[in-house]
Amino acid sequence: MSDLDARAEALLGALPISPSAAPGQNFLPPNTRSDIPGEFGDTPVWRAGTGPATLFVHGWDDTHRVWRRFAQDFLQNTRPLLLMDLPGHGASKAEACTPIMAAASVAAVCAAEGPIDTIIAHSFGCEAAALAIAAGAEPDYLVMIAPPLLGWADYQRMKGEDESVIARALELHEEKTGAPMSKTDITGALADYAGSILLIGSDADESSPLGLIRDLAETLPGAKLVTSETLSHRDLALDQGILSDILAFLGY
Repeated sequence: MSDLDARAEALLGALPISPSAAPGQNFLPPNTRSDIPGEFGDTPVWRAGTGPATLFVHGWDDTHRVWRRFAQDFLQNTRPLLLMDLPGHGASKAEACTPIMAAASVAAVCAAEGPIDTIIAHSFGCEAAALAIAAGAEPDYLVMIAPPLLGWADYQRMKGEDESVIARALELHEEKTGAPMSKTDITGALADYAGSILLIGSDADESSPLGLIRDLAETLPGAKLVTSETLSHRDLALDQGILSDILAFLGY
């Protein structure tokens, strides 16, 4: 192995090529679960309440249980909600997950369980939700918490990695997975979306830079922005203050 390949392999070593989140205890009782068939297999879904629901979409290497604090508020206030595990995550039996697979899963849930009033998504789930909307999902409200706007290669450049090593790592990743490591154009995916959008980010979140989230908010007509100075990437999906901002946006 050449020195360049060795450095590229080391750089890829920190990248989860496939998710590893294992199933945990379900947040809702087993009798609330259904499995929604889709293009890439079944998607496990848990529903509470009837009527137009809020769909919660978790991020990479996570499960529906990340929403335990937010979902508890919806349950206590008898607001219909849906929790799901993306392909390859939690209770899903799929062995892989790509943005296209995740988007198809979200779109299938929206079609089967609709109407969907709101999608609340975190991190990679924002990418899946935006692509699902581009494919025809029609929630009235979209909340994107820490959307993934910084591509992997951009993140490596920000850390000062050598350009030749980054380029070789991208080649090796495509050889292993059969797909390029590309970044979803969230602005383009939402170009025709007529609903209301709330974006949430934090100065303390290096993986989803707040500056890029501000830029996205400016490109999406009417989008609102909520910011934090101290919350980490995952804590944005757990914080009661952020939940209060979301509820205010939704008019609850």
